[in-house]
Amino acid sequence: MEGEWHSYAPDGREVLVLRRGDGWLVRCGQSEVHSTNLDVALTKAIRAEVDVGGHAEELGYATWIRIAADTIDPDS
Repeated sequence: MEGEWHSYAPDGREVLVLRRGDGWLVRCGQSEVHSTNLDVALTKAIRAEVDVGGHAEELGYATWIRIAADTIDPDS
């Protein structure tokens, strides 16, 4: 399965998700992460660009990542 998905992180940064075979590529700002697990790729890409620890609860990153992953790949 191949595919592409665009959205914005809770802080407004553009997020691009590409499905390539069994893997995922997630771009967020200058960060680019490859993983076989979509949740991991989303989390690492977002965290690489911002201090998530200080703002995670306020911006709802964990919830956003779970909803995005479920939307992009309902089988995840």
